[in-house]
Amino acid sequence: MMRADEEQTLADLHRHLAELVQPVVERFHGRIVKTLGDGVFAEFGSAVEALRAAIDLQRGMAERNAGVPESRRQAFRIGLHLGDVISADTDLFGDTVNVAARLQALAEPGAVVLSSSVHEQVRDKISLPFRDLGRRSLKNIDRPVQVYALDPTAWSARPRWAPRRRLWAAAAFAVAVALVAGAYVLRPLSIPWPGRTPVVRALPAGNPSVAVLPFASQAGDSGPDYFSDGLTEDVTAALGRFKQLTVIAYPAVLPYRGKPLPLAKLGEALNAHYLVSGSVRRMGPRLRVAVQLTDATKGTQLWADQYDDELVDIFDVQQRIARRVAGTLATSLHQIALQQSLRKPTTDLDAYDLVLRARSRAATATRAGNREAREILERVTHMAPDYADAHAELADAHFQRAVFGWSEFVDDDVQAAIREAREAATIDGDCVLAHSVLARAYTAQQKYDLGLAEADRALQLNPSDTDALAARASVLLWTGHVDGSIEAAENALRLNDGVGPEAALNLGLAYLLNRRFSDAIKLLETARVRYPAYPLLDLPLAGAYAEAGRSVDAAAALARGRRKNPYLTLDSFGSRFQDEALKRRVGESLRKAGWD
Repeated sequence: MMRADEEQTLADLHRHLAELVQPVVERFHGRIVKTLGDGVFAEFGSAVEALRAAIDLQRGMAERNAGVPESRRQAFRIGLHLGDVISADTDLFGDTVNVAARLQALAEPGAVVLSSSVHEQVRDKISLPFRDLGRRSLKNIDRPVQVYALDPTAWSARPRWAPRRRLWAAAAFAVAVALVAGAYVLRPLSIPWPGRTPVVRALPAGNPSVAVLPFASQAGDSGPDYFSDGLTEDVTAALGRFKQLTVIAYPAVLPYRGKPLPLAKLGEALNAHYLVSGSVRRMGPRLRVAVQLTDATKGTQLWADQYDDELVDIFDVQQRIARRVAGTLATSLHQIALQQSLRKPTTDLDAYDLVLRARSRAATATRAGNREAREILERVTHMAPDYADAHAELADAHFQRAVFGWSEFVDDDVQAAIREAREAATIDGDCVLAHSVLARAYTAQQKYDLGLAEADRALQLNPSDTDALAARASVLLWTGHVDGSIEAAENALRLNDGVGPEAALNLGLAYLLNRRFSDAIKLLETARVRYPAYPLLDLPLAGAYAEAGRSVDAAAALARGRRKNPYLTLDSFGSRFQDEALKRRVGESLRKAGWD
């Protein structure tokens, strides 16, 4: 449906959420915890109330779909589970949440699936036929779950309710309900709740900060550093999914590889309280990983461990490292939510190895490196078509090719990026990179609502994702929210001072509009040296020079920018601004630099 008509599908879903889902959940005394892509996660104090809400939702959707063309009919799958949960801030965690999410995936479109714990509470109170689906194995749940279903025909007439005996919840006791809209929706979307402005909450200042130092590739590993670098990057991403942690971005740590700095100095330089370090040694079919966690402020080692594994178990090694780091922090910090941090991307180790090679080549930020990365990733997507990360990395490479000016057909590469990112998100809705690429690509197409939704989805999954923060900053800039754009971009810079050239361009423009000329000059001068091939950085720099009274530097920067962009006109520069007044202000600065 999204592929056929994105705007209409999104508008329909908004209406269903605002006009049906929210009122029904509230009527049955439930609470919407959060939206999850195109789904909703809610809790109830009573299993009976939860099931009554589910039935009313399905009846309501059937009524709303009456008379609607089949191509626009959206359907819900609903899963219900009852059990203990962990409450942290306004969110809920724990196995109960995971089981509910897995149960909804078992449901047919328009159906309700419930666990035996819910069935036990409601079977004598609701006169509806329950169909026993038997014991089912659920993804990432270590025990089979007895499952029951209510089919769409069950609520064609209103059910009879037995006298109500309310089961009140204990302190952390809830029914979790996961709703996923649309049997035909091909990828999750981050949907801002109707009437609310999406907000990315800043992490509290007291959140512990963690830096994962580059794992050393030791003697005996005949291959290059890309494998140990890939392990470092994956562990960093895994820890970033713990919302109670501030994780220093992987590129920000790379400059300190091999530098013999005291731990306190290294922690201070990275603004990290805790340091994770390790080494990787590959010996034929075996792998040895040594890892340690250090309190940088005290210079004390908290723990150290070593893992010897067959190479085919590399993903399990990563999972154990991430769990062990989070578990150790949990003993001394306030309620760190232990979650499954790393997912096995594929059982094909060759494919994983090739993805790491491609990442290494793309990171060179050169035309040749980008071409090699795309060629490798094309191979991987044919070798392992269900490998979400491979599609996401290929999407990122296509988008990089477009924004660096290495493509003769920019629109085609942006579309290719969207296509591959959608595929990744279809395979794995929790793939952060896929949502991050979609955010940037939609923004490039000036589909700002979609770009913002995808950026927010990526940040829900990993609040430390600098690409998602930069994408959010970009949307806010072009839609005229300059202060919010600066805040998001500066958050990205704090996590990684090596953000890409497009992010630097956007923040430079925001500084220029905010009359922070010295900040714009400092940022853009650094970015221009780091990314000499990027074609647009000289232009806002020229404007900032002019506004700061540095007319000679302004003329020189403008000349460089015009040489790189001989066909770019003053009128077309800044054409993404929705507010013409902002575009005129940038134009005035460039005229002061000598562009007429």
